[in-house]
Amino acid sequence: MSAVSRRQTLVMLGLGSALPVLAACQPDGDSAPEDTSAPEASGDKAPPADPEEVVVSRTVVTEGGSIEVTILPIVRADHLCVLTLDLAATTLPEGMDAVSARRFSGDATLAGRPVATEDWAAVRLIDPEGARIRLPASAQDGSLASRASVAFQEVTEEGARLQLVYAAPESGIEQLGLLLPGWYVPGVPVFDGEVPEVSSPPDAEPIELSALLGTAEVVPVLPLEGYTRQLDGGVGVLESVEKVEIQLAGDVLFDSSSAELRPEAGEILDAAAENIAGYEEGAVDVVGHTDDVGPTAENLALSQARAEAVARALSTRIDPSLYTLKMRGLGESSPVVPNSSDANRQLNRRVTLTLNSQKIQQAEVDASGDVPPFDDGILGDGTEADAREGFEREAGGISYRITAPSMLRVDGLLVLTVTAQRSGGTAEAAQTQPVDLGAGVYSYRGEDSGYSSTFAGFAPRLLLGSTAIYPLDYLLGDSAIEGSTEWRNATDTATSDRAADGETLQFSALYRDQPGVASLIVEQPSVLGTVPFRLNDVVVEDG
Repeated sequence: MSAVSRRQTLVMLGLGSALPVLAACQPDGDSAPEDTSAPEASGDKAPPADPEEVVVSRTVVTEGGSIEVTILPIVRADHLCVLTLDLAATTLPEGMDAVSARRFSGDATLAGRPVATEDWAAVRLIDPEGARIRLPASAQDGSLASRASVAFQEVTEEGARLQLVYAAPESGIEQLGLLLPGWYVPGVPVFDGEVPEVSSPPDAEPIELSALLGTAEVVPVLPLEGYTRQLDGGVGVLESVEKVEIQLAGDVLFDSSSAELRPEAGEILDAAAENIAGYEEGAVDVVGHTDDVGPTAENLALSQARAEAVARALSTRIDPSLYTLKMRGLGESSPVVPNSSDANRQLNRRVTLTLNSQKIQQAEVDASGDVPPFDDGILGDGTEADAREGFEREAGGISYRITAPSMLRVDGLLVLTVTAQRSGGTAEAAQTQPVDLGAGVYSYRGEDSGYSSTFAGFAPRLLLGSTAIYPLDYLLGDSAIEGSTEWRNATDTATSDRAADGETLQFSALYRDQPGVASLIVEQPSVLGTVPFRLNDVVVEDG
């Protein structure tokens, strides 16, 4: 089978089993168009009584203007559901009669082609507890199952109505979260009813509801995975509701060319065993890896011996009647990064533990250790600042103040909102000098991730002690690059945008909740293609 897992394929066909549900928050009231603060938690307002009743409105500042997005309920239609959004330009870019909705574009399907974004595909639905993400449905050729009252992805003051089709949630799930550019909106109601009407663009044939639903041939419902890594080189943990993959740094466990565990390896193995114990019973694959230094046959033997050493040590820390250990070595054949430098070869010397099972409890992230010093980049142009005060980022006479006033804890998630308020500069300069908070050209998932890093979107990491927490992501499918897979983040798909003078852009990202944590550090690390930044003491507020 391809890199798209069997479970993923079943869920895409609507056959996946239901997951445990935690009651989501109720939707809050309407937001004023000028509101650019962090997303609010849902209040106690009763769900709408009909599919045309407004749930909530959010304003997306983008492309030198702003778009008010009015959200209507999600309506079930057999095994599918339909989301309706009313969009209207509230301010226009200077000299323009419409606002581009470029930031609403994203990847919903690869459709066997090189990477290309689809209009409106950044509008995604999140299951309660952040277990899964629902992408807009599409036909086999990759065209989205959608209908709109405008022909192009531009929004005027007259407004437009947009409808997108998704896989319906399981019976009993009555609310879903909604990911928009710059916003996470919890508690959008899901119920049975009449799907609202949508007028056709001028000179276009109307799309009947039956025809709209008939184009929904691929309806992705994908597990969300989380990744944490100890920056002092100890343990990296990749987890979803189905699987945990733990990467143990070989240089911490073993001396060079040795398969005998070092005394300090015990603490690392204790942490790994604690993570495994958070899952139901199953088989644990213990796989050794090396770099490409030395003969291939010797590296293969060394990786096998190291896998066996780790398995023996783990067998005294976990119940072998619950977790069956399987060992193998792959030598230098499966690097996570090219063996092109000493630092990369160090990353490739590792032992991975993979358990396919159901998560039964939230393992606490290790908050011990010192936060590593901030790396301001090869050009020394990075910035470290207090999160509320922020810092100025300038380019071509345009200045944006970057802040992260708070994070919101809601729906079992941490919702990060980073703001960028423009001041100064001409409209002409702003056209060519957008603010950019890009993630760079590398992906933590390694070299076999196709275009994943290029299309990573807004993806800063969180720091808690010496542990880095990365945004939730999901496997989109096999890459156009042979042997690679494509991953996307549950974050803003765009990393750059521009605003009118005095207006504030928002960029959002979703992470696994860290219970009991009151504040975190937000960091875009120094990697090729970025200007690094660090925002200290971002307060976590309960939703």
